[in-house]
Amino acid sequence: MPLLELQDVRFAYGDREVVGGVSLALAAGEVVAVVGPNGAGKSTLLRLASGLLAPTGGTVRVEGTDLASLNRRAAAQQICGVAPEQRVELPFSVRESVAFGRHPWRSAFAPLSDDERQSVDAALDATDIVHLADRPLTALSSGERQRAAIARCLVQDAPIWLLDEPTAHLDLGHRLTVLELARTAARQRQRGVLMVLHDLNLAALAADRVALLVCGQLQALGTPSEVLTEAALAQAFGAHVRVGKHPTLDVPTIAAIGPTEAGS
Repeated sequence: MPLLELQDVRFAYGDREVVGGVSLALAAGEVVAVVGPNGAGKSTLLRLASGLLAPTGGTVRVEGTDLASLNRRAAAQQICGVAPEQRVELPFSVRESVAFGRHPWRSAFAPLSDDERQSVDAALDATDIVHLADRPLTALSSGERQRAAIARCLVQDAPIWLLDEPTAHLDLGHRLTVLELARTAARQRQRGVLMVLHDLNLAALAADRVALLVCGQLQALGTPSEVLTEAALAQAFGAHVRVGKHPTLDVPTIAAIGPTEAGS
């Protein structure tokens, strides 16, 4: 049974359908990257998968259970999420923010256990923000807040990770670190990771499968080599690309050449 299953999921804003009949399953131990042009419905799809939006058609299931039937606490025990922009309104410290990941698993106002405090420390270390632990979130850069959100997801330890542009605002080194954390969670802890990525080369590096979304429709789903082809990317993005082979890994690399005539 998949950890997460979207069955013919649809969503519309008024008369405008932005996700049209997408079916996708996420298994334990795998990373699936959702790619596509701006306005393709990628972020909307993740909000549907998380329960932040209710589908206007179809069903989202978590380990066989309709997500709509779960209360917020039960859903948070199954799903953790990271958004591309982290809203910060209250001056919680980074450590406090990361520790919030344990809230679905304990009663209100209960202190953290020794094991939970150790998991917070480990997550701060893994995301390279130990030195920021006592700083208020409001004083952080966008990239630092993004790493704090990833640390909170590590602490929450839900089986399903939904990451919307998890590498946004990060430098190259931290982008690779975040993607490796996601892959390690999938491989070693049997988590299922569904992430939206704009960078096709990072998607090829990180994902077991790639879902190409165009105008709310799932155009292709398969391995990076199967999906990230010159023809498919030219049609989806209106750009001429050259697809080569990574120098050390068996994954494709994509180089932009220029717009197609239709995309000019």
